[in-house]
Amino acid sequence: MTTVTTSSAVGIRKFVQKISINPSVVIWIVIVLLLLLARIVSSGFLTPTHMLNVARQASGLGIVTIGQTIVIITGGIDLSNGMVITLVDIVAATILRGKDTLLFPVILLCLAIGCLIGLVNGLLITKVKIPPLIETLGMFGILKGTAYVITSGAPKGDIPPSLNFVGSGFIGPIPTQVFFWVGFTILAIIVMHKTPFGRYIYAVGGNTRAARLSGVKTDRVVISAYIISSVLAAVAGLILAGYIGTGSLSLGEGYNLNSVAAAVVGGTAFSGGSGTIIGSTGGALFLAILISLLRFLGLPYSNQLMVQGAILAIAIYFQSRSQR
Repeated sequence: MTTVTTSSAVGIRKFVQKISINPSVVIWIVIVLLLLLARIVSSGFLTPTHMLNVARQASGLGIVTIGQTIVIITGGIDLSNGMVITLVDIVAATILRGKDTLLFPVILLCLAIGCLIGLVNGLLITKVKIPPLIETLGMFGILKGTAYVITSGAPKGDIPPSLNFVGSGFIGPIPTQVFFWVGFTILAIIVMHKTPFGRYIYAVGGNTRAARLSGVKTDRVVISAYIISSVLAAVAGLILAGYIGTGSLSLGEGYNLNSVAAAVVGGTAFSGGSGTIIGSTGGALFLAILISLLRFLGLPYSNQLMVQGAILAIAIYFQSRSQR
């Protein structure tokens, strides 16, 4: 009897240890607990309509977080992605003016803008050796200035019906945004875990020098990571532009820091070399549920920001302890 009890205790201890060092599992457990708390707070919170609305709110952040996760795994950070969203929205609305005539060329143009921004970020970080935090923050300022020059401080134009469907339409009961989020998430999981490029991303973040000595073209991998991040931000910009239906100078506000928060809460380590797309997806969903719950409670926006900041600080603290 004692042997069985001891064996069970050891098994439970091993399971708890496994869970404690696997943040991508922990975040989904936390989501379940948060939903149970939300159910206690309000019986209407877990209705299908409201939960689908929460998923739609999380979709844009979820897509941006995929790119942010890849960048952080390489040991970097991208603080320019929020302004990529804003710039893409402004360009699309200004050129399209509510008509579908130039939709396909404009989509290609917006994706090219994202690609160019990511390329410049990657080159300045790898070749000029500017720290990622400083470089991408500087790019944020450049893009913000560009957006104001294009609009003269007053955005004009509208989004056409076809793009509006992508941002605010439904396929059956499910928002169209959610399908795009799920699609990009599945693609990113395959790339990160089933391809050599994904292994290179983890290798560069884990030990850049060792990866270089192993024959990995580390600069090329880092540049590719920043291009992916900016292109995904451009995709999110187009989807969110379809949701609001017009140009806005504040559309991407907060997405740079929220994408970092989602990635870190989902288990991506700031030190690089560690993290999963499924964990970051959980991080984005967690933030969306949390924000919705705080609104249900009537918490002011300033207090919501304080709660998000506290959660990010706690996540970083536990990460650093786990690494030690």
